[in-house]
Amino acid sequence: MSFINPCHRSLAYGDGHIQGDGQLGQMVRVVGNDLFAVNTDPTKRSFGILIKDYAGGEMPGIYCDGGVYETDAFEGTIAAGDDLKVSANGRLTNGIAAGERLVAQAISVQSGVLKFRLFV
Repeated sequence: MSFINPCHRSLAYGDGHIQGDGQLGQMVRVVGNDLFAVNTDPTKRSFGILIKDYAGGEMPGIYCDGGVYETDAFEGTIAAGDDLKVSANGRLTNGIAAGERLVAQAISVQSGVLKFRLFV
């Protein structure tokens, strides 16, 4: 089962609703007044990262406004120091191209666990 652990968390937001289903560790963006959706476009600004799985219409818990976290819910081969963006599946991945937004930076990757600094 996937996990996300706050090591030195900042703010957690828990209001509004999610449009469509979202899974733990996916990045979300604001799409309306207190309405969020999984961000699958690395050129769009992310608001935060989901704390657990949510069904469409539920009030999501979102870690936002920075902090340090650990998770096994990421994509690709990531190394310490890599700048991270949102993948087409809403997960953290590396390989930022021109016009894509930086959302986190990898601190370490050990035994399939990514420790990262969240910037959103």
